[in-house]
Amino acid sequence: MRRLHLKLYLAIIGTLLVFLACGALAWRTFAPPRGTLADIETASALAASLVEDARADDARRQAVLDSLAYQLRANTGWFAADSTAPVLQSGRVPALTREQLEKSGWFLVHGGPVYNVRLDGGGHLVVHPRRRLLLHGVHMGLLLLGIAGVLALLTYPISRGITARLERLRDGVQKFGGGDLATRVAVEGRDEVAALARSFNESADRVERLVATHKLLLANCSHELRTPLARMRLAIEKLPAGERASNPELVRGIVELDQLIGEMLLSSRLDAAPRLEHTEPVDLSALVAEEAAHFDRDVTAVPAIVPGDPTLLRRLVRNLLDNARAHAGGATEVRVEADAATARLVVEDAGPGVPEADRARIFEPFFRADGAARGGFGLGLAIVRQIAAAHRGAVEYRPRDGGGSRFEVTLPR
Repeated sequence: MRRLHLKLYLAIIGTLLVFLACGALAWRTFAPPRGTLADIETASALAASLVEDARADDARRQAVLDSLAYQLRANTGWFAADSTAPVLQSGRVPALTREQLEKSGWFLVHGGPVYNVRLDGGGHLVVHPRRRLLLHGVHMGLLLLGIAGVLALLTYPISRGITARLERLRDGVQKFGGGDLATRVAVEGRDEVAALARSFNESADRVERLVATHKLLLANCSHELRTPLARMRLAIEKLPAGERASNPELVRGIVELDQLIGEMLLSSRLDAAPRLEHTEPVDLSALVAEEAAHFDRDVTAVPAIVPGDPTLLRRLVRNLLDNARAHAGGATEVRVEADAATARLVVEDAGPGVPEADRARIFEPFFRADGAARGGFGLGLAIVRQIAAAHRGAVEYRPRDGGGSRFEVTLPR
């Protein structure tokens, strides 16, 4: 297994090697004695003594000028005492005037630097540096900046390749945490990141099996409870009318228990099959109007046909209207809106509304806000969300203008 820290270490070592290679190349190209002012002055003084040596002939002087030109990467020339043109030169020395030759040290000719060494015999040794040499420090800085840029470009794909897998793993964890228990991540490589991805997949498998087992157990328990409940109802119905009237709480308890089991079974079925097995065109406006009539509420609607399960959509509308009646005395407005892509069911009431701290939890199963009206089982809004999700839609709570609640269900057309 290739360790992640080893990859990072090798990346750093490789970066250093590239930097050293580029630095060596830069040193070979620009290092002394080929670039700085001090080097030019020192080398020119030494060459001047060789050129003015009485034993030196023209061939030897030319050799000195050629060597100096090579070492300094400059044009060099030897001027006689009474001449403005070079007697000997290596490269192309610019034409100089008598006034310029009378100057010692550095001066500019046509914008370029020239170094003049006055010889004891009246002659002159002139050094005309070529490009870049006088800007040695600036160019070295620019070169190092260029090397740093190249290294940055080289190391980015390396670091990106390492961290991209971590980002994909993070996305998978977020999807899994958002409720998509079927999410798995790709196992790439053989390092710690791959081991982490493998561990996540194994944990996700266990969690998915555990949740599936829990849902199956809940559905089976709910289903099995109906058998003794039916026997209890049948036994009560066989009692004389007077005895049944004397036990209204028992009858009410059985009815509520039957309703609770029905809602638990529906919730479990929606959890087990989050997508509809079959759909058909449903006139949402007509369906909402029919359900609202049972609650004595008018509906403002536009024609809206949506694909879905009419039984589940009817249950969604009924739960919203029943929730408004239980907590706010009934809905104040029910309307159906539509555009080219979606249809929206809006149910508003003038009740106390939902505290801001509880708004994110009102669609959770069995949740009851503090101070909420008694009654119900806390599954109505949870089932609304499940039905909306099964239709590839969503439900949202918003506070109503002027007080109260507004539930908005959006369904694709």
